[in-house]
Order: sequence, then C-alpha cells, then structure tokens
Amino acid sequence: MRRRILDAVGRLILRDGLAAVGVNALAREAGCDKVLVYRYFGDLGGVYAAFAERCDFWWSVEELTDGVDPARTSLAEALKIILRRHARALRARPITLAVLAAELAERTPLIVALEETREKRALELNAWVARNWAPPPALDLAAITTLIGVALNYLTVRARRIRVMGGVPIASDADWERLFAAVDSLIDAALRPR
Repeated sequence: MRRRILDAVGRLILRDGLAAVGVNALAREAGCDKVLVYRYFGDLGGVYAAFAERCDFWWSVEELTDGVDPARTSLAEALKIILRRHARALRARPITLAVLAAELAERTPLIVALEETREKRALELNAWVARNWAPPPALDLAAITTLIGVALNYLTVRARRIRVMGGVPIASDADWERLFAAVDSLIDAALRPR
C-alpha cells in the first residue's frame, strides 16, 4: 500500500500538476482510504518526504558514479561522465522534469521536500568527488559543476516543450551529444593547468 500511495503521487503530478497532490486526491488515486495515507506517512509532509527520497525521483550518487574508478579516471573525465549521467537521468524521469518545471513558479511543501532531497544528494556527490580527487585549490569546483548542472536541468525541462534554445537544437539524443561535447570543453577549460 505504501508503494501504491507513492506511485499515486507521481501520477497526480504528471496528470494534474503539483497542486493536485492532496490527501483526498492521493487516497482516491491510490484506491485506498485516506486513513491509510496518515497511517503510513503521518501526514502529507511525510508523503512528500518519502516520495522525494525515492531514487526514481532523483538520481542517487551511486547512479552517477557507478564504475567510475578514481585510480584510473582523471577528475575531468569523472566530471564529464557524472554530468552526462545527470542529464540522462533527468531526461528519463518525466515526473522529475514536471517538478523542475513547476518549481520556478510554485513553492509548495512538495517542492520543498524535493529540493531538500536534491540538495542532500548534490552534497553527497560533491563529498564523493572531494574524497577521490584533489581539485586545484583556486578552483571553485562546486560552483562550476552547479552552474553546468543547473544549465542541464533547465535544458532538460525546456526540451519537453521546445526543440531549439538559443539556436541550438535540444530535442534529440544527437542534439544532446552536441551539448555534452560543449560541457566537456567547459570542464577541460576549467581544469586546464594555469
């Protein structure tokens, strides 16, 4: 039942938007009494937190770093792999894209819970990178990867509705390979010895 309720959150977001996720709608969508929502999650905030923690909403550090061997991979190559996997993970998650699109205009408890999960995982990823490589001391790697990651977030959301952004096609896998090549260039430039 717990899983059915959490799955219902995703369906409601996709079909009706974030504002539609309330206890009554959730119980109806999950095919249960709303008492069960409270029993399993305490309140709507508990539902939001549990939904946000699911790895199928936002990537896990393991999803982005699996198979990246710090002993055989340079920092630049690791970042290229991680940023590609980040964008691919978002593109494969329609619920995540719907939430990212809504969060600029709405500030709901569900969005806050999802932001907290995203921030926690970003910090975990930054810590994983810091444990495995020593970036140049003058380089603010967290800020650089945040800027690139947020740009990728925005483009993945926009690609749901438009095909071109700033004259650059963003809809197909081939378009994304072009974007990834540009990200690679940015990473190489940022990490180039000075």
